[in-house]
Amino acid sequence: MSNVAIIGGCGRLGLRISLISANKGHNVTSIDIDEERINEIKQGCLPFIEHEAEIYLEQALKKKTLTLTTNYDLVAKAEVVIITIGTPVDSNLNPSLEPVAGVIFDLAEYFKENQLIVFRNTLAPGIVGRIKTLIEDKTGLKVGKNIYLAFAPEITDETPSIHDTLKTPQPIGAYDENSFNVASKFFKTLTKGKLNWVTPEEALLGKLMKNMYTYIQNACANEFYLIAESYGVNIHKILDALRNETNQELQIPNPNLNAAGPGMHKEGWFLVDRVPFTELVTTAFKINESIPAQVVQKLENYKLNKVVILGMSNKPNSDDPRSSLSYKLRKLLYYKDYVVGCYDPYLPEYADSSVLSKADAVILMTGHKEFEDLKKITELVNNSNCIYVDINGFWEETRSKATNGILKLNGKVKKA
Repeated sequence: MSNVAIIGGCGRLGLRISLISANKGHNVTSIDIDEERINEIKQGCLPFIEHEAEIYLEQALKKKTLTLTTNYDLVAKAEVVIITIGTPVDSNLNPSLEPVAGVIFDLAEYFKENQLIVFRNTLAPGIVGRIKTLIEDKTGLKVGKNIYLAFAPEITDETPSIHDTLKTPQPIGAYDENSFNVASKFFKTLTKGKLNWVTPEEALLGKLMKNMYTYIQNACANEFYLIAESYGVNIHKILDALRNETNQELQIPNPNLNAAGPGMHKEGWFLVDRVPFTELVTTAFKINESIPAQVVQKLENYKLNKVVILGMSNKPNSDDPRSSLSYKLRKLLYYKDYVVGCYDPYLPEYADSSVLSKADAVILMTGHKEFEDLKKITELVNNSNCIYVDINGFWEETRSKATNGILKLNGKVKKA
C-alpha cells in the first residue's frame, strides 16, 4: 500500500485513476483546483458519467482511502505522485510546455527522495527531456538515483467505463531501470495488463499512434462515404453487403459525422512536427473536420427553416463535450440562417427534448442509446415532412431506405 497524490485528481482522467488506486489498497489524495467538484465528489456524486464507477467512489469514501483537497502540501507525504496535466498547443499548433512546467514549479518544494513521479496524460514526445531536466534542476535530485520518473499514458479508448483501465496493457516510459521497476511495482497493483519498459518517447508515441490510427480509419470511412455520395449510392448498403457470418465489416468502420474527441485536434500535430511527409495524418484531419460542412451543403437542397442536432457530446452515452464536432456543425448552421436547436440528454444545457418539435431536419451527431428508437424521435419532432440525417447508419431505417444518409420517411420532402 502506498500514499498516492494525484494532481488534477478530479478531472476525467485523474478521478478514474484516483478511484482505481483507492480501491486497490492505496491511500489516495486527489488534488484539484475545482472546489465545487471536490465537494460534489465528497458527497458521493460523480461529476461526470463514468459507467460503473459509482461503486468505486462509494467504497473509497466508506473505507476513507480517498481524500480530496486543493492543498499541494500533501504531496510531500506521498510515495507516488501522478500528474494528469496535458500539453496544449498554441495558436500555431506547437506544443506548449508552460502548463506542465508550471505544475513542476508548484510541486518542486514537495518532491522528496525516493518518490515516484508519473505523468499520466498525453504529452508531446519532444518535451519529455525538458521535463526531466526541470525536475532535477528544481529538486536537486537525480532521476533514477534518488527520485524516479515515469511516463505512463492511459492507453484505453476514451470510453466512459472505468473497467478498461484494469485490463489494458500499460507501457511505462522510463529513462532508467530503477524508475521502471518502481513504476511497474505500482502499476501491477492497478492493472492485469502487460507492463513494458519503453523510453518516454516510445510510451507517448504509442498512445498518439493508437489514437491516430483510429482517427485515420474514421477518415477513410468518411472518404468512402463521400465517394459513394458522388455516385449517388448508399454507403451502408455497400458495407452491409461486405458483412460476413459473424456480422462484422471487413475492417471498414461506418462513416462518422462526429469523428473527433479529446485531443484529436492536437495529437496529430504532435506526431508530424518532425517529419517531411505527413499527408496521411493531416489529410485525415482535413477530411474528418470537413464532414459537418458537407452535410450542411446537402441541406441546401431542401426547403428548411429549423434544424436540430441530436447529440452534443463527443461519443455515445457520454457527457463529455470536449472537441465534439457538434459545436462546429451548430456554428455552420447558424451561418446559413437556420433556426438551430440542440438536444442531448447527457448535457443539462441541452436536455430539453421539446426543442425537436416541428423541426424540418434532424441531424444525428452522437448515437446515444436514448436515440435508438427512431419512432420516438419522430413523435417528438411531430413533422411528417422532416428529414433525418444519419451518415453513421445508426438507425436501421437509414441503412436500408436513406439516400446516403438522408432519410425522408414520407418521401415528400420539398427540394429547394
